[in-house]
Amino acid sequence: MRKKNYKQVENKPAVLVDGTPVENVYVRWLIDKEHDGANNFAMRHFEIKPKTEVPLHSHPQDHEIYILSGEGKFYNDSGMEEIVENGDVIYISPYEKHGITNIGKTDFIFLCLIPYLKE
Repeated sequence: MRKKNYKQVENKPAVLVDGTPVENVYVRWLIDKEHDGANNFAMRHFEIKPKTEVPLHSHPQDHEIYILSGEGKFYNDSGMEEIVENGDVIYISPYEKHGITNIGKTDFIFLCLIPYLKE
């Protein structure tokens, strides 16, 4: 068993899978292989600043997202949009192109859990 506070984890600038940095978006890897020995999944804490968008992108993993605070919009390349707020959950399928926009006046904060892919 391990315990820590999210503030003890470094808040790093977010980078897309292709290496593109995303300005005004930050991620903390709360639980991961390297620091915690979690071999099956990772838990990440994201902060998206107001008036910031994460462009369309995709990943080979499922994404399970739990909204902690703020207001956001998740969208995909098929034109589907979901407005979310505190307490909402979002599931994103593997390889589904998706983007995220902070539509509120405060930081948009959520947890995102992803499985580690088997090599």
